[in-house]
Amino acid sequence: MKHSLLIAAWAILAIPMTTAQETWNLQRCVDEALKNSLLIRQARLGKDEVVIAGKQLRSQRIPSLNASSNLGVTFGRVINPATSAFETANSYYQGMNLQAGVMLFDGMRLTQSIRQNKFQYDAADADVRQTENDIALSVALAYLNVLLAYENLEIADARLQLTQDQLANTDKLIAAGSRPENDRFDILAQLAIDEQSRIQAQNNIDINLLTLKQQMMLDAGFPLVIDRPTIDVESLEALENQTLDAIYTAALSSQPQSHAAELREQASEAGIAIARSQLYPSLSLGGSLGSNWSDLAREPTDFMLRRVQQPGVFINDEPASFEIESLIPTSFRPIPYGDQLDNNIGYGIGATLSIPIFNQYANRAGIERAKITAMRAEVTTTQAKQTLRTDIQNALTSARAGRKSLDAAQAARTAATQALRDAERRFELGSLGNFEYLSARNRADTAEMNLLIARYDYYFRIKVLDFYMGRVILLN
Repeated sequence: MKHSLLIAAWAILAIPMTTAQETWNLQRCVDEALKNSLLIRQARLGKDEVVIAGKQLRSQRIPSLNASSNLGVTFGRVINPATSAFETANSYYQGMNLQAGVMLFDGMRLTQSIRQNKFQYDAADADVRQTENDIALSVALAYLNVLLAYENLEIADARLQLTQDQLANTDKLIAAGSRPENDRFDILAQLAIDEQSRIQAQNNIDINLLTLKQQMMLDAGFPLVIDRPTIDVESLEALENQTLDAIYTAALSSQPQSHAAELREQASEAGIAIARSQLYPSLSLGGSLGSNWSDLAREPTDFMLRRVQQPGVFINDEPASFEIESLIPTSFRPIPYGDQLDNNIGYGIGATLSIPIFNQYANRAGIERAKITAMRAEVTTTQAKQTLRTDIQNALTSARAGRKSLDAAQAARTAATQALRDAERRFELGSLGNFEYLSARNRADTAEMNLLIARYDYYFRIKVLDFYMGRVILLN
């Protein structure tokens, strides 16, 4: 009885875990992929580097302030800072210095550098958005492949069930003597093929689900259940009828990759102005404040009065002895640390004017290199736009081909379905053998599968055109 109660309790606790499993739609999958993408992290780190560089450039407009201090010991003959006389003694010393400076004019180098950084920041931001768009498109493709795999499984299940029903019906007819026993072997062979097709369809679901999980950086064992909306190609806008120029014009304004190339071209043009600033004079203003300390510094504490004879004194052109009274220090004490720093303070201010005259062609070479960089950026921009135009042209051609394939697949499915219905009637009347009937059914199944593939292929091609036109990828 106790074991029964425990089993019942576990069953009750397990119910919410199985019924509350969350279903993920395409937007949820895209959001998860964007959150976990390493490519986006790399792009954002590149953007952060540009932000840091911009902060550093803007900070150069304010004065700089730096402090320094040195502490050491000397051996042998040194100058006593108190008496300015040479002494032979070991001593400790310390120096302190405070420096400030500001650039008054640098040939507009800093202004152009800040302008260049703004272009680089906008380009890095466009790179992040382009990476997000590419990941969203990749996830949408993986999501559609999962939906296609599920529909393929449904077709395989229906085909397998039909073959099983046909086998059961044939067994009845054989038992009644209406059919020869050999008819059963053809159906058994078809049943094995259908079972293999169903296994393959289930494998395709697992493979495509794994691909979708990998796009989102999820663990392979994550129990992912996706929403399965109905894919209605008839409700799609016939974007394959749009002109190449119309889609390309929309893509130029919506696709970040071409905009990023244009911004980098503008940044390289600002680089030319930065290089030219090296030809102009620069003017800076600076100031310094310093002091020092030494353990040799002494100050007198006691004095004695002495008469000191002064040589070189004459009275009426006759040498005379002349003495003066003077206070002679008799004892000393170390000057306190703070008093020394206060007494030894020194400061200054000055301006520096730098005029470039001849620098071994270094400045001119810098300008020429900046021009080459700008030309390369222009070529890169043209190449990016050409690549975008080529991609759109390929997508537009694929969409038009997809539409034709879809129409052809629909026509083939209609013909195969009609042929199967005729074969079923003839099979029921006994005028058609198992082999011919199964052949007609296989052709109908193949036509159904080709139509399914054509529907999803066309649907994805239209969504690619939606992507180039800057529209959010949504599933019907």
